[in-house]
Amino acid sequence: MISKMKIVVATRPSLLAYTQTMQTVGLLRNANPEIEFEVKKFSTQGDRVLNRSLTEFGGTGVFVKELEHALLENEADIAIHSLKDVPSAHPEGLQLAAFPEREDARDVFLTRNGSSIEDMPEGFVLGTGSPRRRVQFANLRKDIEFKEIRGNIDSRFQKLMDGEYDAIILAAAGLNRMSKEYDENLLLDIDLCIPAIGQGAIAIECRSNDPETIAILQKVNHRDTEIAVKAERAFMAEIEGGCKFPLAAHAVVSDNILNMVAIVGDLKTNQFIAEGIEVPVEESIENAKELAIKMKSICKEKGINFYL
Repeated sequence: MISKMKIVVATRPSLLAYTQTMQTVGLLRNANPEIEFEVKKFSTQGDRVLNRSLTEFGGTGVFVKELEHALLENEADIAIHSLKDVPSAHPEGLQLAAFPEREDARDVFLTRNGSSIEDMPEGFVLGTGSPRRRVQFANLRKDIEFKEIRGNIDSRFQKLMDGEYDAIILAAAGLNRMSKEYDENLLLDIDLCIPAIGQGAIAIECRSNDPETIAILQKVNHRDTEIAVKAERAFMAEIEGGCKFPLAAHAVVSDNILNMVAIVGDLKTNQFIAEGIEVPVEESIENAKELAIKMKSICKEKGINFYL
């Protein structure tokens, strides 16, 4: 029997974060109509520091630490995150309790005139702060000039339209959640640009000693999404990676089989290796970890220094 009548939800204040929080709260309200959900905004380090790249000032956890602190201090009952922002290790006493159905995990290549990568002029300027995007695009086009970019979706679009960049890359999930229109032909196939670990997925975090809240959150959990993202995160934990070097993995579940592709690369040389697995879901975590160990060994053999 549920005795809890109100749940306080922690979210980041950015428009995208708040929008996807409210969309997730909508799912929770539909599944738990007897409960009131109150949303509170908590500014994170990643929201406040916009003039430096994420890899420069820490990267790992900069969009989640303040929200997790709110949970630990009982200022909120749950926190809603973009899963790609959540480190593989999180504080004792907290757990990721539910993963609603994943949005489109792919990236979108955006230009002023809708040109494809192949049609872009030699030496075009591509706005991205992501090592995993950079190393993959450097192997698609050797002549790209990469330039750091930060900011929300609208500010990045404006920088593109102002000519500061010739192209930018954004996650389809964010564009979809913000109801932004784009040409679907500009979606990048997974084999062309493997997404960030957890990209397109939402994670709902709460205190691990709160079974009542966990039961409430589980009502919006999507099993196949949970299996897929947990495999991706098991791979990330074994690699011991964050956002400071080129790392990507994407898994999908179909007919109780998990397919996952992953890359690990070297930002200094733009070398990377790609590997994959196809395994029963019951063996997905173990095989994801084994894939990470295998890829670390291959990197060592080939002199790919992905930690640098």
